Amino acid sequence: MSDTPAQVNTLLVQRIQDGLKKVDGETKHLKNTSTRLTVGGLFTSAAATFVAGWTAMAGPIVGEGIPGWRLACIVAAIFALLATILSGLEQQLKFSDRLAEANQCLARLRALELNIATGRASAEGVAEDYEDILKSYPGLV
Repeated sequence: MSDTPAQVNTLLVQRIQDGLKKVDGETKHLKNTSTRLTVGGLFTSAAATFVAGWTAMAGPIVGEGIPGWRLACIVAAIFALLATILSGLEQQLKFSDRLAEANQCLARLRALELNIATGRASAEGVAEDYEDILKSYPGLV
């Protein structure tokens, strides 16, 4: 049994809409995760700098003498370690690159959807464009 052109068009439109939902969700997830890692890295880096600077200026924040200095250094080192891990994760997992790619895919899918809605593209043209999107962004759509 062969599908009619109307059935094929309906199926194609549905696949494009499903792809839009999936890529939109992935884009939001990547953006949120990247933001959390970046803000977390900034916060912990600032905290490490604050603890080290305050201790250098006024002495240990908690305690006195060698134990106070040790504690201040440990706290500053922990904050610095967390800042390094968070910024390293953001860079190594390439959230910025993946987000840019997801945004490009999303824009192409939205343009394709607009072309369908306005009737500016033929069914064959839409199918070719969608196939190109699938090839260009295999992990997203």
